[in-house]
Parts: sequence; C-alpha cells; structure tokens
Amino acid sequence: MEKAPVNETQGYAGFWVRNRNVIFLMIAQACFLSCSMTVVTFAGLTGEMLATNKALATLPMSLSIVSTAVSTGPMSMLMQWRSRRFGFRLGATVGIAAAAVASYGVYSGSFLALCIGTACFGPFQASAQYYRFAAAESVAPAGAPRAISLVLIGGLLGALLVPGLTRWFNEFFLPVNMMGAFVFAGVVSALVLLPVTFLKPLEKPFIGDDGAETTPDAGRPLSVIARTPGFIVAVLNGALGYAMMSFVMTATPLAMKACGLIGQSIDVIQGHVIAMFLPSLFTGSLIQRIGLLPVLLLGHGFFAVAFITALSGLEIGHFSVALIALGVGWNFCFVGGTTLLTRVHTDAEKGRVQGLNEFLVFGTTAVASLSAGVILQQFGWRLVNQSAFVMLVIAAGATIIWGLFAVRKPAAN
Repeated sequence: MEKAPVNETQGYAGFWVRNRNVIFLMIAQACFLSCSMTVVTFAGLTGEMLATNKALATLPMSLSIVSTAVSTGPMSMLMQWRSRRFGFRLGATVGIAAAAVASYGVYSGSFLALCIGTACFGPFQASAQYYRFAAAESVAPAGAPRAISLVLIGGLLGALLVPGLTRWFNEFFLPVNMMGAFVFAGVVSALVLLPVTFLKPLEKPFIGDDGAETTPDAGRPLSVIARTPGFIVAVLNGALGYAMMSFVMTATPLAMKACGLIGQSIDVIQGHVIAMFLPSLFTGSLIQRIGLLPVLLLGHGFFAVAFITALSGLEIGHFSVALIALGVGWNFCFVGGTTLLTRVHTDAEKGRVQGLNEFLVFGTTAVASLSAGVILQQFGWRLVNQSAFVMLVIAAGATIIWGLFAVRKPAAN
C-alpha cells in the first residue's frame, strides 16, 4: 500500500516525458491564439479609426490573412530545412516586431504603419499553424489525434483570457485608444519563445540498412501526392471547414447589427470561439474510439445544423445555436483533416505537403472572409448560409466517397 504514491508519481513523470512537447505546444498555442484573437478583434476597429477612407477599414485585417496564406508554404519548407524550433522562434520574433510596428501606427495615428504591422503578423500566424503537426510528430502515430486535440485546447485558454486582458491593456495605455491591444499582442508573441525553447528536437536522423546515417530520399513528387484521395479529402475538410466557419462568422456580427442585436454579438462570438476549442478535450479520443470517417461526418452534421438554424430565423437564439454548432463542426473537421494529412506523407515529404495544405486552407479562408461582407451586403444573410451549404455538400460528398473506397479496399484484399 505504501508504494502506491510512488507508482502514481512515476505515472505522472512518465506522462510528462511522453507528452512534454505536446504540453509546451499547447502553451504556445494559447499565447498565439491570444495574439490572433486580439488582431482579429481590433484590426478592423483600429483601421476604421485611422483610415481617411472608411472603405479601407478592413484592409489591415485582410493584409494579415493574405500574408498568412502566402507565408505558410515558405515557413513549412524552412522548418523542413532547419527545424521546427527554428521556425517557431522566427515566427514569434516576427510577431513581436509586427506588434511593435502596429502599436507605433496607433500611437502616431499612421494608417500605413498599422497596415505594415498587421501584414507582418502573417509569418507568425503561419508558423503557429504547424504547432499541431509538431505535436503529432512528437508521439506514436496512434496518439496523433489526441496530441493534435490537446494542442488546440490551448485556444480555449486564449478565448477565455483575451477579453479581460485586452480590456486592461487598452485602459492602461489610454488616452491612446486601442494601442494597448497591440502591445498585448506583442507580449503574448514574446511569451511563445518560452515553451518553444524547451521543445525536444523533433528531427530524426535517417538510418540506412547498414546502420549508418544517410541522406533521406526526397520522396514522391508533390503533384503525385496531391492527386491521392487521402490528400484531397484532408485538404477539403481543412480548407472548406475553415472557409465555412470564417465565412459565416465574419458575416454574423454584421447580420446581427442589421437585426438590432449588435450589443449581444460579442457574447455570441465568444460562445462560438469556445465551441471551436472545447471539443478538443475529447475529439482525439473520439477519433481513436470510433474512427476518423465518423468524426468527419459528425463535423459535417454540425455544420448542417448551423446553416439550417441560421436559415430558420433571425432571433438571438438562432444566431447563438448556429454559431455554437459552427464551432463544433469546425473542430471535428479541422482535427480530422489534420489527422488524415499526417497519414498521407512521409517525413521527407512533410515540408511540401503540409505547406501546400496550409496555403490552400488559408488561401480559401482569406477568400471566404473577404467575400462574406460583400455577399451579405449585396444579397443578404440567407445567401451567405446557402453558399456555405454548397461548400458543405462538396466536403461531405468527397468524404463519403473516400470512406466508401477506403472500406472496400481492405475488403478486396
């Protein structure tokens, strides 16, 4: 009986050793999401405050999204060439510089400096997209879904802390309105450097048949990998899942304002963000228990609930339920798509494959985010959700076809 505490202590120590990188990456994710949510929340508001032409108010946010999409491929290749830790450190350092430039823009009243600063957040956001891949590479293949989910839980912590902390920073730096938010973004960018420093190296030497270290094979051409069904389904779930979420979420505050509910939009968006990350407590375990295909289809089901609810009415309850279902659907499709992507490439191929995936995901998201306001303004809330439904049909249809072939293939063997 006296040995039980020792065994328990050894169990905790073993968990720490096995999951050290995952835990540090979860902390880094919390810091990154705090920065990202701050930029998303305040870039447009600050742009409206500083821009002479109010039509350019959303330009700082748009530049951040486009810069992220453009940076994902080069950042992935840089990590393949150097290391994950090098890329994460570089990204965080660029994030600190971006926050400094944006803060100066607010302080000096320069819209140009604000735009330059928000555009420079792109490489930081691009580097942070690989936290989840690094977590998957830190554990055995069977544990990858749970590792990916654990990293995303860091986003939940960020969602809970950001509103209060940004409010405090903004008040501290008054009378320069909104400068505190970008100072806060710089602080949390700097905090990323701490957990990243303690990551165990992920890069493994390639050992030949004679036991000696060798130069790795370059792997298959990217054009060949991009035509494989697993890659296509992984990208569709990641890209269209992110696009559907961004498309509807971007339009929601504007739609609620048109319905006279602008005062309640903050609560609806916060509930949505929590719904995006809270399922990460069990998504990985769910994939291990019932399989990848059912979890992807569950994600599609939640997306369908979101769009049907949004099309059913314009009361606060409709917006709330739709945005919560939207967040859960995104989580299942994003974690599921990432898990599938890790299964379609080798270590030698991961830089190119993951870079292409992230470019497609954020390129699609950028288009969706930029077009949501235009479609809402020109055609209304109904067409926003109907357009999202079309994306859902494409993602769900491809997933079902892939699932049928994946089931038949082992049966044929």
